[in-house]
Amino acid sequence: MKSFHLPHSIGYALICFFALSGLLFASCDSSSPGTSGGHSSAAGGKGCNKVGILLPETASSVRYETKDHPLLVQAVKAAIPGVQIDYDNANGNSDTQLTQANADLAKGDCILIVGPHDSVAAAAIVTKARAQGVPVIAYDRLIESKFLNYYVSFDNFKVGQLQGHYIADHYQQYQNAGKVGIVMISGSQTDANALMYSLGVHSILDPLFANNSLNYLSENFTPDWNNSTAQIEMETALTDNQNNIQVAYIANDH
Repeated sequence: MKSFHLPHSIGYALICFFALSGLLFASCDSSSPGTSGGHSSAAGGKGCNKVGILLPETASSVRYETKDHPLLVQAVKAAIPGVQIDYDNANGNSDTQLTQANADLAKGDCILIVGPHDSVAAAAIVTKARAQGVPVIAYDRLIESKFLNYYVSFDNFKVGQLQGHYIADHYQQYQNAGKVGIVMISGSQTDANALMYSLGVHSILDPLFANNSLNYLSENFTPDWNNSTAQIEMETALTDNQNNIQVAYIANDH
């Protein structure tokens, strides 16, 4: 698998460009089996003109439909003139995403670009695609499979560190209210990005927790990045701490 990590500030179109360029101009995993059942007209992705794009959900953020979807389509069309694109959104359901991937493979799609709803469950998509010689690009979120061909994303650990540095640089302005308490609302544990954000932010803040500079109150990982659940988690934290919270770290700002 080849991995690309980009700074968080770089736009989605550039991410798409690197992912597709890597696939078009570098060889794919040489251990991938050949075409099975005659579905893929371009084993290994070479000469492919049918691409499946599978995105994970719409509930936590509008970005997947307003940004990622059109920019991915634009990038694929620019990279492969005359390409046929099959687009689907799993709407937060891993089984749905697997069904969509199977349908794309049955239609002869010879490259899959997958923003997985569940980083572990989506390994089944890689297995199915590999059996037909179809390379998979994991887009934005990692797919936990040793057979994954490409992964394009931000440097998610660094993103967490940058978030942590911002808190570390600014929390002292709230010390006039007494000891500064922090509540953390992290992302979905089925998204590898959320785990990397958390590791990154903890690498900066844990020393402050250890020396009692910051009062660590609680941390929740919000299933499916669900906004309503995150609101309930925050309201519960406010109630539990009598509203005495000075800093809220929220992995998703939507």
